[in-house]
Amino acid sequence: MRVLYVFSLLIIGAASNCSPSQTIRNEKICTCCYNDTKGIPTIGVGFNLKRSDAARVMIKYKLKLNDVLQDCQKRTKNACLTKAQATDIFNNINYPEATKCVSRYAPGMPTSVHAALIDVAFAGCGTLNQFVKMKRALVQKQWKTAGDELKNSKWCTDVKSTRCGLDVACIASGI
Repeated sequence: MRVLYVFSLLIIGAASNCSPSQTIRNEKICTCCYNDTKGIPTIGVGFNLKRSDAARVMIKYKLKLNDVLQDCQKRTKNACLTKAQATDIFNNINYPEATKCVSRYAPGMPTSVHAALIDVAFAGCGTLNQFVKMKRALVQKQWKTAGDELKNSKWCTDVKSTRCGLDVACIASGI
């Protein structure tokens, strides 16, 4: 009985972390350009500066893409976003794109499962679409199996164990 109680607390705790704020915590808010784990110039909350619309997005915030990229190369901080601007890009570009990706991948998922899948989709829709067995388990509402598919993936190896563990718990919760 005690084990069941502890497991329930873990699921409830994990589910409360399944939200856009979880993705912000996982990605971090970086107001200046940095190279992500794959060497891609990035700014804000995981905004890929190699995107075709990156120059247009940077102009919206009164920055020139070349200046921002120069900061990445020289490891300087001359062309940076404000925290509010970084959050704005997240709320209006990154998160909605990841949400659309997840809605195409596995429509109608419970809230916590959906939020965890969005966190995974931040690596790109192509990455999420590689999880064929996880998708099958999600459609069949086999939450633990779906979580295990994520846990045993290269994506989980690449990201911090905390991020992986939270996303696995959110998916396994089925809520």
